[in-house]
Amino acid sequence: VIMDEVEGADKRLRSWLRRAGRPTNYGKKYGAVQSEEDDDDIAVGSLQPGEASGKVGTVMKIARRCRRAMCATFAGCAVLAGIALLVYAYINSAPDDLSFVTIGDWGCGPENCAVPKFAPEGYHHAGENTRNVAEQMAATAKAIGSKFVLALGDNFYWRGVQSATDPLWKSVWEDRFSQESLQTPWYAILGNHDHYGNPEAQIDFSRQGLDCKEFEHCPARWTLPRYWYSVVQPSSLKNFDVQFVFIDTVILSEGSSRALAEEKQQLGVLSKEDMARWDAWAKEMVLMERLQMEWLEATLNASTADWLIVVGHYPVFSGGEHGNTPELQEKVRPLLEKYNVDAYLGGHDHTLQMLRNNGVHYFVSGSGSFNGQYAPIPESLFGSIDCGFMAHRIMPDRMDVSIIDKHGKTLYRSFVKRKRNRARGGVAGELVQDEKEWKLTADKIYKIF
Repeated sequence: VIMDEVEGADKRLRSWLRRAGRPTNYGKKYGAVQSEEDDDDIAVGSLQPGEASGKVGTVMKIARRCRRAMCATFAGCAVLAGIALLVYAYINSAPDDLSFVTIGDWGCGPENCAVPKFAPEGYHHAGENTRNVAEQMAATAKAIGSKFVLALGDNFYWRGVQSATDPLWKSVWEDRFSQESLQTPWYAILGNHDHYGNPEAQIDFSRQGLDCKEFEHCPARWTLPRYWYSVVQPSSLKNFDVQFVFIDTVILSEGSSRALAEEKQQLGVLSKEDMARWDAWAKEMVLMERLQMEWLEATLNASTADWLIVVGHYPVFSGGEHGNTPELQEKVRPLLEKYNVDAYLGGHDHTLQMLRNNGVHYFVSGSGSFNGQYAPIPESLFGSIDCGFMAHRIMPDRMDVSIIDKHGKTLYRSFVKRKRNRARGGVAGELVQDEKEWKLTADKIYKIF
């Protein structure tokens, strides 16, 4: 009789549970065992016959789904908030800087820099030196996250290139500087050896984008749109900018350039025909010098960049084999001081130097291929004849400079404090020119080009 009563109770309980939408599995105490999906607020004992219906079960299911959706929503919001905090922390901890490398007088491939036995020792291993410098410069560029390369002239020895398709483009530049970290813009200027050949061929190579067409480096790396030009580069977080003003010092220093050409003729680098062509070109250089100086002062005067750096082949000050450049000290140096230029970067002398005069820092990075001569002058802070390059990292208020040799050894490290006040920024890679000045002189300039 007792068992019959128990079984009857079981059947009634199962019936009530099914009608209420509750689970019908049992525990050892003959009570319904709550599953993870049960509503914790409803007890089995509170159910009475006739109180539960299919509608109650439906409402409970909807309630459970809403609860899950709300939990998922809150969890998603928490994850997104956490990610946002991490991104904010990363941005605020990431350095705001601009890094690049500079190399000058680097135009030696495997064969074009052969010299006679009586040449100075520092000229006998130029091709090998350039290859070693390129490898170390690539490693440094990767380490510092270099955004571009400044090529400071004498890009192709001994007589530049003859055309935009000259084989030296491949043997000197493409084959030597093909590392991934150097697949960045190369902002180039012309040196005296580039002028001994066809300087316009290097400009045409840039204008026609032949780096992309010939070597499949797209967008093209080689940037030399004209004899002189300017570019603004922003920092990594775009909180400050740097304006680079590139000038053609061979044109600005016709007297020194003529003396160098005569020296090269005596060494057999240039022929009488080359000198005759140089003399004919010198007549045009007189007009180009005046136009360039007008453009240079207008550009420096109009600059609103946080950092202002001028780049030329000939050095203003140097303890190297060629020494100071008188024309630049007379014409360019006063403008550097007048318009608060932070630094002047040059090459030409086959040395690595850092100098300072009247608040302007001067760097000479001209030993990409050869070992020159060096003797300190009053402005000198450091000098070396080792082949190498320089690495620069500009931050909001200082520029760190490392002078590195062809073996990767840091020879000297220093920094430059920013002189200029914060002002309006520029656009990444923007070519800068004074519109009014260029409208007046563009026709004359391009006729000469």
